[in-house]
Amino acid sequence: MAISVRFPDGSWRDVPSELRHVDPTTTGVASRFCNIPVNCDPQWRYLCMAGVWHARPRHGKLAILTPTVEDWWNGITAMADTPASSDRAAHSPRAA
Repeated sequence: MAISVRFPDGSWRDVPSELRHVDPTTTGVASRFCNIPVNCDPQWRYLCMAGVWHARPRHGKLAILTPTVEDWWNGITAMADTPASSDRAAHSPRAA
């Protein structure tokens, strides 16, 4: 599903959207679902002003796109690309 969003250059573009549940008791909206743009674009974030969706430039990074922990296999020596330094000393090359 797509929704029309106004961009800073004045153009209207269709962006991916989703239906979200709206609580009618807290918002006073008669409908139970609202069509909302998916905030997954790394360049734009979407804000609703007076019932119209507007795109604004995003500053910084999306937190979900940056790794927070190192890869799980880095701690396993058998899966390393190169042998550990202690392994090199223990297994010196044989003399010819």
